[in-house]
This record gives sequence, structure tokens and C-alpha cells, in this order.
Amino acid sequence: MHKRDGDPGPVEIVQSMMSSAASTRKHMSRFILRVLPAEVVCYASEEEITRAIAPLVEKYFPKESPSGHKFAVLYEARSNTGIDRMKIINAVAKSIPQPHKVDLSNPDKTIIVQIAKTICMIGVVERYKELSKFNLRQLTSPPEK
Repeated sequence: MHKRDGDPGPVEIVQSMMSSAASTRKHMSRFILRVLPAEVVCYASEEEITRAIAPLVEKYFPKESPSGHKFAVLYEARSNTGIDRMKIINAVAKSIPQPHKVDLSNPDKTIIVQIAKTICMIGVVERYKELSKFNLRQLTSPPEK
């Protein structure tokens, strides 16, 4: 299935869902706990991830940007012990061009790298921490007093 011009991508859909859930505080599903967008899927190796992230870097982190974005890399692996966590995080961080800086405490954009067995899913989202790490239960639960 190919994406047509004007169709929303996975990031736009998930961002809209989470913003809506945060503003209404209404839980929209009984079984969904967390939704993470995957814009790029590849084999889980350092070389493949570096190659696969290039279009996302061009899209979200342009070199011509006057003021760089602050970003963080979130890495999660399930059923995979053969890949070194820091190698992947460093490879992703090094692929981001210069005006952009790493800021783990307050990033503008978060690069999510999810590995499940031999598959790697990568997405770039905004307001990740602000939207309770895209956890619907936390977003829709009443605020603690």
C-alpha cells in the first residue's frame, strides 16, 4: 500500500490521537495501552538502521534549519539481545546534522527506535514526554491531586 499525497502519515495520526486524548481525557479504547508510530521499518542491524534513518533525518532535521531542534533517542528492544544499545543510540545520534543538539531532559523531537526480534521500527515524534510517552491510560486518567 502506497501513501498518496495529502494522506496523513503514522506520526500525524498518532499525534492527533494523543493530543485528542490529552485534551478530552476520554479513553477511546479498552485494549490499547500505548501507540507508537513506525515510519520506517528495517532489519535490526546498525548498518541497516543508519541507512533507513536517512530519509527521516532529511525530513525532520534539515541542515538549513536556522535554529536547530533539540532531540532525544529512545531505544527499546524486545526479544533481542544481540544488538548493543549504545551502538544503535550513537549511530542514530551521529546521523543527525550539526545545528541540532541532543537534549535528553527537554527534547523538541524524540526519535523512537523499537526493536522486536530482528525487525527495527523507527519514528520521529514531538511532545513525547508531555503526552505521557504516548500511554493512553496515563493521558486519560484524572490528574492526581
